[in-house]
Amino acid sequence: MAMIKCPECGQEISDKAKKCVHCGKILIEDKPATKVCSDCGKENPIDATECVHCGCPFEEETTVEIPVQTAIAEKPKKNLKKIIIPVVAAVVVIVVGLIIYNVKVVKPKNTYNEAMTLLEKGKYNDADDLLKTIEGYKDVNDIREEVKYESCAYSAVNAVKGILKNPDSISVYDIKFYSGRKDAKEEKDKDTENSTEEESDTLIDKDHPYIIIHLGAQNGFGGTTESFALCAYSKEKETYKLDAYTKSDDIEDIKDDYDSDDDNYFMYLLGAALLSGYEENGIEVGSIDMDRFKTILKNDAYSTIKIIE
Repeated sequence: MAMIKCPECGQEISDKAKKCVHCGKILIEDKPATKVCSDCGKENPIDATECVHCGCPFEEETTVEIPVQTAIAEKPKKNLKKIIIPVVAAVVVIVVGLIIYNVKVVKPKNTYNEAMTLLEKGKYNDADDLLKTIEGYKDVNDIREEVKYESCAYSAVNAVKGILKNPDSISVYDIKFYSGRKDAKEEKDKDTENSTEEESDTLIDKDHPYIIIHLGAQNGFGGTTESFALCAYSKEKETYKLDAYTKSDDIEDIKDDYDSDDDNYFMYLLGAALLSGYEENGIEVGSIDMDRFKTILKNDAYSTIKIIE
């Protein structure tokens, strides 16, 4: 930008000024807006409808409104995979967890309770079949071991009842199980020094042990008499049989209480000797739930129980 002097007042002003700011002198006149005729090429006032020189009409300028398209912002699409995958995974985890919980907790618990109910009813074989399916759960292994010995004991009781005057009056005070006698095993081992360990243990039968029962039953006079019975397993009949019966497990008691002329003297004496041998040298095995055993015995719910192997 340059400075010039106003031709009217001589004051300095901008060379771009249209009039002097000091005296008001017009320096640059505003040229009115015009439009050029397309026929003669001469200028016409901007508002003329036709050329003032040749009469050519001016076409009215039409303003075409061009619709403005407003861009609609698209909503961002949600990534369904990011939502579905975690949900499906969570559902799978829950379902698998429920299945494992059912298999490991609910089902074994229900089976266990059902087996216990069957045992209380004297249905030992059915109960054992159920307990086999949940081996290792709680005390199942211990119960199965008890049940096995109890099933043998019921078979032995049945054998003893055969010689009682009043079989239904039987009461069991104690039961012991012996897989053999130590002195008999030692004697056997001496004769089989070159045999295998399995062969030298042929006297031991933990599955079908000898059973000594201390019992009471009504005698012919209405009173209760205590006695002892030794029962052994018969492989031929697959049940227990009575091997010995005596009124005491002490030989001296038999000698003192019974006369040698008594019909049962020698039977009682032999029984006492056998019982003493097992009590002194027997290899005791197994145990049972005496409360459960006595309850089943009292209800006479044991007659159909088979020996559990």
